[in-house]
Amino acid sequence: MSRKRTMSFAKKLVLSVTTGSLVTGAAIATVATGNAAAPDVVCPGSTVTLSGEAGPPAATSGTFPVGTKLKVTNLDNGQATTVTVSGPSGSCVLLNNAAFDKVREPGKNLIRRARVERVN
Repeated sequence: MSRKRTMSFAKKLVLSVTTGSLVTGAAIATVATGNAAAPDVVCPGSTVTLSGEAGPPAATSGTFPVGTKLKVTNLDNGQATTVTVSGPSGSCVLLNNAAFDKVREPGKNLIRRARVERVN
């Protein structure tokens, strides 16, 4: 007889987080660490929002320093844009009007499921 081995929920959760497969509606960031890129949950439970500022595509962030290039992907429609952080904010990522228009779904001013990646 063979016994079916099962993994505990806690072990599955740890495995999922270390392999980067756990996405629960939070923003995800890929941060280069050595030769490999390891995805980390940057702002759990947060969303990417619209700042309402004019100008070329840009973002403000409370997580990434000024000058950081970010690729923001809306996971609901697959649209992505690359922006440079131009200043601090109280949120993980706030996109200005031009950047948000590239990734938004019609009629929405909020991206609930997004991937935020640092670009070199």
